Amino acid sequence: MSHASSDRDLPIDDGAGQDERVATWESGRWCADLATQWARWLSHTAYIPMALGSLESELRELIELILEGLRRPERIETTGHSVGTRLVSLHATGEDSLTRSLELLCRTLLPGPSNESARRVLTLLASVASGYAEADRGSALEQQETLKRALLWSKLDAERKLRVSEDRFREVFNTTPIGIGLCDLDGTFREVNPALERTLGYSATELVSTAVTELFDPGEAEIVSTNYVELLQGLRSGLRERRNLVRADGTRAWTYIAVSVLRDTDGEAYRLVLMVEDLRELNDLQEQLYFQTLHDPITGLANRQHFRTRLEGALASFAPDERLTLYQLRLDGFGLINHGLGYEIGDSIVQSVANRLSGLVRDEDGLVARIGGTEFAVLLRQCPGTPGIAEFAELINTELDEPIYINGNGLAPTASIGVVQRSVGDAEPTDMLWAAGVALRSAEKAGKRQWAVFDPHRAPVELTEAKLAAIMPGALELGEFEVGYRPLVSLADGEIVAVEARLAWQPEGHERLEHDACLRLAERSGITLALRDWTLRTAWRQLSEWHAAGFDHQLVVGLSPNQSRDPDLVSRVRRVVEEESPDPSRLLLCMSMTALMGTGGEAVDNVATLADMGVRTAAHEFRAAPAELRFLRKFPTRAVLLAPDLVRLAEEDETFESPELRALGGMVPLVRSCGIPLAVPEVRTGGQARLWREQGCDIGSGPFCSEVLSASEMTELLRENAPASDAS
Repeated sequence: MSHASSDRDLPIDDGAGQDERVATWESGRWCADLATQWARWLSHTAYIPMALGSLESELRELIELILEGLRRPERIETTGHSVGTRLVSLHATGEDSLTRSLELLCRTLLPGPSNESARRVLTLLASVASGYAEADRGSALEQQETLKRALLWSKLDAERKLRVSEDRFREVFNTTPIGIGLCDLDGTFREVNPALERTLGYSATELVSTAVTELFDPGEAEIVSTNYVELLQGLRSGLRERRNLVRADGTRAWTYIAVSVLRDTDGEAYRLVLMVEDLRELNDLQEQLYFQTLHDPITGLANRQHFRTRLEGALASFAPDERLTLYQLRLDGFGLINHGLGYEIGDSIVQSVANRLSGLVRDEDGLVARIGGTEFAVLLRQCPGTPGIAEFAELINTELDEPIYINGNGLAPTASIGVVQRSVGDAEPTDMLWAAGVALRSAEKAGKRQWAVFDPHRAPVELTEAKLAAIMPGALELGEFEVGYRPLVSLADGEIVAVEARLAWQPEGHERLEHDACLRLAERSGITLALRDWTLRTAWRQLSEWHAAGFDHQLVVGLSPNQSRDPDLVSRVRRVVEEESPDPSRLLLCMSMTALMGTGGEAVDNVATLADMGVRTAAHEFRAAPAELRFLRKFPTRAVLLAPDLVRLAEEDETFESPELRALGGMVPLVRSCGIPLAVPEVRTGGQARLWREQGCDIGSGPFCSEVLSASEMTELLRENAPASDAS
């Protein structure tokens, strides 16, 4: 720093040239240049958070403050202190900021100083330095205090959050249903929660002195130890397994365990966390669901799926020469109990039957199952003391003959039984179940409380019919069925009085099926109602064409028992007859005598409603039973058709001299006395037709007059014959 400046450069009253120096310092140009240079110097020594122009403005104010202090000596120290404070507030606190500022001010303000002027300037600069240092120290202390307060608040906040976190952890630790244990690296428990105590049956004191490995099943301890080593070595991220743990009472607790390693900031393991979920309730639920899947909910017996599995197991485990007998039985007429007494009573009877069947095989190597609503299966291994087929079938019905008393009523259901017996080496589960079902159907055809053994000679026929019944719905959808027509003629003069619709189906690779076979298979396949509706629509549409051509004949359509008692029969018929123009009275529906005599009364209700629509009805499958004759006196029928099996009796004895035919011949006048015409189907020869006419029958159909014809062939036959009179 130069001290060669003269006294005239200072703005003080110390001699010649003073006015000139004052004028120079007070000029705006001089102050601006000094502020610019000072700002440039400071910006190189410290980071000052303001633009250079703003800093120059701030420094210019300091320069003016310095000049004011130099003019008034009594304020030099105060001015210097203020300047130092302002520099600190401007953040001019770099290592060289003060030095460079003093150097600049001295060089500028003392170009050639006198002793007095030098003293004043130096005093000022010392004050600047003092103010600067004090302000800087205060700033540092303030920053330290601020930092100290921030650190304190941060520490307090961290401690508060830690306490909250610990409280939450402790709440979860103590209340969670999952057992938790904190362990040392050697597996020794340090702390356990109440859930782990409950799961294992130990107290916390007992567990704290126990190692985790001591709780595992001895047979699994080695595997678990290996997994622990891998976990600690970092070869596994965690351990999650289902394991048996040994409880305090020595029992096994099926659990799901999860083990994790806690590591410090350096990644070193220092603690293990063991979590144990008690799976006993889940296991019990799974076992319950498994049992329900394989057992009937009402009786507790094996269901069809479980029975089949057991049958497969028996065939796989027994010697090939061992013999197994499968009894499949169905309770007879059980619908009467459900409908008459209620389904709760029905369930009680099913339970009683299940208990009695189970009692029959209690001393045998056998199994009882409920494989359907009222259908049961009994599988027996034929040991030396095991009853034979006939004996055991009789035992079943004898056991069921004992009344079951419910609400004071004694009920004794009977059962039809199908039986199949096979050597283990020759048997297949599916084949045995199918064969037993075939035998059961044979027993039911024979009547109630009957049993039948599977006939292997019947097997091909059953297989064929089962296949045809299975494909029947698709055949109906694809239009493979046909409706043929057969004339019903007067046995007196041969005149056509009505046309009967007859079904036919030609399955691929099978012989043609006629009307009765189609209806029988339709009952098995479940399309009997859909097939009835299609037949009605097709035949009624054809009748409309015949009426348009001038052939005023009646259409006869025969219905099976299920078709006759269907609650939707009336609505289906109404929909059909409203589609075409013929008078509804030209339709004659032949209702099944079996359905009309049934206890439900649905078929009789259908007849009454159809009569209100103008549709006429008749009764077919008539077998001349006294109850049927009594029914006909009240039933508003237009005709009665004999059952085909009665007609076939006359084929064997055309003299009507056999007792059964004489009885049949004596029935005809009784029917006619009710004012009802009697029709005879399936008449094959003219001689048979003459014989039935002599017995008093009015109408006949069958090969004696015509086979079943197509629609076009029937049209030609109608043209060849004189107009027919009304069958009524």
